[in-house]
Amino acid sequence: MQDQWGAVHYPKAEPAMGWVGLSEITYHDGFFYIVERDNQLDQRAVTKKVYRVPASDMKPAPLGGDLPVVTKQEVRDLIGDLTATGGYVLDKVEGLAVTPEGDIWISTDNDGVDDHSGETMFFSIGKADN
Repeated sequence: MQDQWGAVHYPKAEPAMGWVGLSEITYHDGFFYIVERDNQLDQRAVTKKVYRVPASDMKPAPLGGDLPVVTKQEVRDLIGDLTATGGYVLDKVEGLAVTPEGDIWISTDNDGVDDHSGETMFFSIGKADN
């Protein structure tokens, strides 16, 4: 399949309301780490999670046909982390980085707009457990 686009099917959560999307994909030590989130905040937030997929599962098929479904493993539900400071759940978990030592860091995005609280979170969820 060299020199052509291919893809796999990543099964996203069904949204309670709004939509669910992927906001970050990062590779570390044989796994792709993925932020899957809904677009809801405060008590309406349901899906703010980090998953991982083994790189060995990423066997793309040509676009336009059936795509192989990858198996995702939940690494962390971030709702508890997002409420740990006593505030409401922010909607935009959009950054994930893994250090060479395996520490996973998460960030939110406040869009920098005038009608937003301006709150942004940056925190570690511990080591990537391979």
